[in-house]
Amino acid sequence: MNEEYLRPEFAVLWRQARTAVARGQVKLGFKAPDAAAASAVAGLLGREVTAGVGMTVVVADLDVRVRALFSCGLDEVLSSLFGESAGGVVAPAEADDILGAAVAAAGVRGGWVSSWVDQARRYAKISPTDLAGIAPRAAAAIARLHLDASAPAAWLVLSDLGLVRGTRLAGLVLRAAAVAHGVPLPRSTSDERRLWERSGVLLDAVSTTVLTWAFPGCDGRTELGLPTHLTIRDAIAAGVDAAVCTSPVVVDNSIAAGVRFPVICLSGHLNPVARTLLSRLGGARVHGDFDAHGLLITQQALAISNGTPWRMSAADYRAALTPGRDLQALTPDPLVAPWDPELPEAMRAGWAVPEDAVAESLVADLLTF
Repeated sequence: MNEEYLRPEFAVLWRQARTAVARGQVKLGFKAPDAAAASAVAGLLGREVTAGVGMTVVVADLDVRVRALFSCGLDEVLSSLFGESAGGVVAPAEADDILGAAVAAAGVRGGWVSSWVDQARRYAKISPTDLAGIAPRAAAAIARLHLDASAPAAWLVLSDLGLVRGTRLAGLVLRAAAVAHGVPLPRSTSDERRLWERSGVLLDAVSTTVLTWAFPGCDGRTELGLPTHLTIRDAIAAGVDAAVCTSPVVVDNSIAAGVRFPVICLSGHLNPVARTLLSRLGGARVHGDFDAHGLLITQQALAISNGTPWRMSAADYRAALTPGRDLQALTPDPLVAPWDPELPEAMRAGWAVPEDAVAESLVADLLTF
């Protein structure tokens, strides 16, 4: 074992780490007392450290750096310095047995499991009594997560898993998702939401919606001229034919024109509700912006819905280049349009055409569908 960690320059860091680990904190605060400590800790963390300036250090990241530099774990360093395990809550073998037995009973398999068990033992800081009750529930939830690289076939809500954000149970499951997907434990609410969604889970059933118009079951709102924002609980329109657009302007103009054909507006993003709704359609006509992102969204929507392109050909693009339109230049991003190989070549003209610019033609189509 490399005992460089005994250098006095690390003393303040180790004291802060001991407190953080004992409390089960994910992060610790650190302020280098002098230039020598700042230099030593910067070498350990691989990031800039300024004497007298506070900073935040993620405990799990610190453990990784400690192992790489000193050939031992953070717990070993703290035990050596302070004479006891910093956490002192769950014995390693006991934690491994509890968690290992729970995931095995739930049928959870994968090369990531041992890493998750190790991280949970070292950082979750749950007592053996509590862990015995939590582990089976965590394993059952983990077994229902989507943990491979493909898009989830069906979506769950956090409450469907019996989880509540901010609890140790939810934290244990979220850590499993991070390890399984090979990403860091989230440091912000937005990162947490993305990781849950990557695992096929929405934080709730109402905040993620997709804008629609004239959908079956929404007749009352349609008669009042009101669009509907469908949630994951509402996205059940199996067998419906619909038009798919990306701009709310198309929906707004459709309402004004008296369109009665169902319209889904992706608003430039295929969120989980939109994906679910598209997968259940009987038929779909898909239109998007004529730019790299618009082509990508169109391609994805066509694949999910098994739909057909709608005014998305090379000829449609050329027709949209009407003199007098104030168009933006295309970015250098790759242009891909499997439904019409001539389209990327036509778009070498260099102009992006937003859907808003052709909304009048789209609404005219909708009146005839």
